[in-house]
Amino acid sequence: MDKTSAIVVGSCIALIAANWWFSGENEPQPAAAPAPQAQTAPVLPGNEEQTAAQPATTPQATPATRVPQEIASLTSRDAEGNPVARYSFTDVGGSIARVDMLGQAINSTKEELRGDVSINGNVPQGIGNLMFRLSNDAAPVFDDTVYEFKPELSGENKVALFGRRGDLLILKLYTLVPVQQGDKTVDGNAYTISLQVTVQNNGGVALSGTNWGVYAGGMSQINHSEGPIYTHYIMLENGDFEKENNGSFEPFFGSAKARIYETNCTDLRWVGTMNQYYASIVMPDATSGRNAFYAAPASYKLPVTGEQVEGVEIAIGMPDFTLTPKTADIQGGSQSFNYRIFTGPKLNLMLEDMTNDIPRIEQIMDYGWLYLISYPMNWLINVFHSWFGNWGWAIVAMTFVVRLLIWPLYRKSYMSMKRMSLLQPMMKELKEKYPDDQQKVSMEMMRLYKEYGISPFGGCLPMFLQIPIFFAFFYVLQTAAELRGAPFLGWVTDLSQMDTVCTLPFTIFGWEPVINVLPFIMAISMIAMMKMSPQAGDPTQQKIMKFMPVLFFLFCYTYPSALALYWTTTNIISIFQTLIIRRMPQPTLEKVDPKKNRPKKGGFLDRMQRMMEEQQKALEEQKRQAAMRDANKK
Repeated sequence: MDKTSAIVVGSCIALIAANWWFSGENEPQPAAAPAPQAQTAPVLPGNEEQTAAQPATTPQATPATRVPQEIASLTSRDAEGNPVARYSFTDVGGSIARVDMLGQAINSTKEELRGDVSINGNVPQGIGNLMFRLSNDAAPVFDDTVYEFKPELSGENKVALFGRRGDLLILKLYTLVPVQQGDKTVDGNAYTISLQVTVQNNGGVALSGTNWGVYAGGMSQINHSEGPIYTHYIMLENGDFEKENNGSFEPFFGSAKARIYETNCTDLRWVGTMNQYYASIVMPDATSGRNAFYAAPASYKLPVTGEQVEGVEIAIGMPDFTLTPKTADIQGGSQSFNYRIFTGPKLNLMLEDMTNDIPRIEQIMDYGWLYLISYPMNWLINVFHSWFGNWGWAIVAMTFVVRLLIWPLYRKSYMSMKRMSLLQPMMKELKEKYPDDQQKVSMEMMRLYKEYGISPFGGCLPMFLQIPIFFAFFYVLQTAAELRGAPFLGWVTDLSQMDTVCTLPFTIFGWEPVINVLPFIMAISMIAMMKMSPQAGDPTQQKIMKFMPVLFFLFCYTYPSALALYWTTTNIISIFQTLIIRRMPQPTLEKVDPKKNRPKKGGFLDRMQRMMEEQQKALEEQKRQAAMRDANKK
């Protein structure tokens, strides 16, 4: 603990001690404890089973009928002074009951936008609550101490809560993290709060604690329309980002687990939970626990519909500690634990600026191996949104940039397809010449490709290139909280949802069919683009290409409208690019000069031709041997 923290903690303990002294006539006095030398030290609440024959501190139980009450709140603001998050503190457990994302509404497919998104709002326990008896064998015990608000230790940006649990005194100090740090503005700090937990021994015997933890919160999907597959408990261990869903508690092999308590972690920097668009993370400092976490499956109710859904919860383990006893001349031992808590949206650029305080927090965007494509796309969308103020037009502008970057490849591909289409009459003649010898047809086709310097895969390159770009943008959409509730034009009121204009008055196996407009526009534009492209390749390849609009239509139909908007824009831009290419000088079918345009030895076409020639020789040899056997039999 640094000098400033020591002064703050010492002042807090002194003020609390003074408060007890002056209010002593109204407080029940604890029984006099024997001298510590004459007693065996008990453990703290929650660890009684480890020393069953020894006395233990009596916990202050909360009455079963007591309803937790909100006793304090803090509102954080962004750099412009706008309120963005409201922290509500509960008396039972002295923790953060919920964090309301101000202005970020809950979206339901059956109801209009209503109410603010609330992180941990549907979870029984609060973030920052203490947990005891962490193990793999039984459910933990949550701190049910009734805390009181301490106004003399609180302020505009901090809340102090005090509780007594037997001889254990607990002070929790929650402080908003300033957005402005020197000359730098860290927008993510508007969703960050620090927690200092100070425990002090107020009894005459030493207290020790093991298997304690700090609750990092529970998480489920926000509403039924958002994917439950994105709900995970997460952590950063030894520099590696890890995520697990409920499947980790029900493995494919082995028995199901009710919980996971891991105590041998290596440099556990932070733990948390996340869903499709939001995350809750608790990070301890270097002395407050980096080797243990607790996770378990949970069940919560959706805030809009009340539907029961599956979720996860997690806690960060605390280091073992011992507090010296209180004597007539010396206060009881105390110890402080410090944490940084982030509860907010998954905004890529915002998280990127927070990595100095919470290392690698940007990994919760979970772009995977497509990160090198997804990150620039997300960055571009944010840049264009700062220009246009509309996320839909930002997607259109980003798509234009992507198409501009791959324009040289697209033009080259079109010309290659055009030259290949000129070979179609020759290929038709080959099939008529060798109707029963597909191997010979393939060999002759490879010879034609080499003679005219045509790559058989040249026309496929743009499609192959667009597939990873398409899925990179798909990953961006699945985690970009920026698009929640973001309108575009007319009927497109939320780019993170389907652009449904009506629901049909019947059901299909319990499913209510809906009409989404953008996927239809996307399919039509894709068909138009393919009609304008040269018809190349064999009939099988052409049939596969004709099926592509149907495949993309089905894929996009039930996904966010932003995905259909991206692909529709891609098709429209491709149509205009094709019109431009058609005005350029068109290629002719000419044989290449083998001296000037000698194919690279060992290249793809060369290898394919040699392989086919070897196969042809092997086939002819088999026929020759079969003919000889037949002749010998005769």
